[in-house]
Amino acid sequence: MDYVVHVEYGVSRINLEIGVSDGTVGWFVVQLEQNVGHRYGERDWRQVARFDHHPGSEWGHDIESERLHLDLYRNGKKVDVQRGFPAVTVENAPAYCERFLKQRASELLETYGQQNK
Repeated sequence: MDYVVHVEYGVSRINLEIGVSDGTVGWFVVQLEQNVGHRYGERDWRQVARFDHHPGSEWGHDIESERLHLDLYRNGKKVDVQRGFPAVTVENAPAYCERFLKQRASELLETYGQQNK
């Protein structure tokens, strides 16, 4: 299941990808993205902040053993990791991550977004 929540239409959004099998969340990626396209109508979405849970992949994390953490990116490169999030079940984590990114979008975009080259 994939869907997008616009923070500022055409400028920033939260992109959610959730793998569900037999009604259970198996993996997810919830990330704040910024459109860095320079011309009107151009779309070039770049990640700014990302939560993920994908215990079966080489790059993924298991929030049941590691807890949630937020990967932070600037200009396409991972520059920081924010830790210290509360314990959240895999089933509730995508909604928690979406709310967190909505509440902190302005701050995250100001700190890590394209304008800070």
